[in-house]
Amino acid sequence: MAHLPKYELVKRQLLAELRSGVYPAGERIPTREELITKFGVTRTTINQALKELVDCGVLSTSRRGGTVFTGQQPPRRVAFVSQLERSLPGTGVHGETAEMSLLNPLLYRAGEFNLEFIDIKHFTPSPEFVERYDCLVAVMPQDAQLEKLAEFPDKVLFVNRYGADLNYISTNHRAAVRELVRYNVTAAGGGAQMFFITARSAGSCFVERERRAGFVDECAADQLFYRICEAETTDYEEVFRMLCELPIVPGKPVLMCAPSLAFSGAVIQWARQRKLQFGVDLFYSDFDNPHARRTTGEYIVSAVQDYSAMGREIYRALQDWGNGKIQTFIPCRTVD
Repeated sequence: MAHLPKYELVKRQLLAELRSGVYPAGERIPTREELITKFGVTRTTINQALKELVDCGVLSTSRRGGTVFTGQQPPRRVAFVSQLERSLPGTGVHGETAEMSLLNPLLYRAGEFNLEFIDIKHFTPSPEFVERYDCLVAVMPQDAQLEKLAEFPDKVLFVNRYGADLNYISTNHRAAVRELVRYNVTAAGGGAQMFFITARSAGSCFVERERRAGFVDECAADQLFYRICEAETTDYEEVFRMLCELPIVPGKPVLMCAPSLAFSGAVIQWARQRKLQFGVDLFYSDFDNPHARRTTGEYIVSAVQDYSAMGREIYRALQDWGNGKIQTFIPCRTVD
């Protein structure tokens, strides 16, 4: 934050202390002389910082009472960084999208925050930009943006992405796939031919990598031989062509895991061509496919993410922002 004026740094530090309860409402804060010593700045700097906090109602000052915390706090400045054309009203997109489910709890309480919406496709973070906000909520950033935003771990709340040093609210994609594989291994009764199907074009996506790693983890834990099968893209014809070339052994159950429902249409067509029955000799799982039985008539096990719960956790995290690390996994529902 070296590029910020000194009075802004002092103001932010004081505001953080007020928000964290160092000075209860109605209590006098340290004198100007004490603040000058504490922060090692000039009287002019302290005066400017206090003036801005008085102007926004956080502090009040009088000759007799000194400078007192009023108990009021300015709304936190929050940037919601997402794919806006898919998430905001008025774009022709239904409200059931993941982004809208995440956003709704914030919209219902929009008056509590100073919200700004930023299209992630045109977003390039810099120290000067990030420091405008108390928090950036980064919704499902791709790898390039994830890498850049990870440079500001104390300013960014990642949604559906995670890491040891990051603040996040997310599905644990790796653990979710392990649960799906374990479920289907049990259903298949042992001896299944194990396949993870994906696409080369998906290899640079955080979620795809985590889900693939979860499949590998579970196979390794059970000492199961498996194959990773890559189509060129997620295009239906490409996936179907790849499936038709798999070395399937007749008479042995097939266990197949896909990282998303983008592959499921091709899997259904391939299974019908080979006369494989879901839940009998084909045990298949994907993600976010809650109505597979109703829409396809097939027995597909799916991990369904709870975006509404993520949205509620985002709201709670922003209320308490700055008071410690936020690392929350939201459980999936397993639907069959």
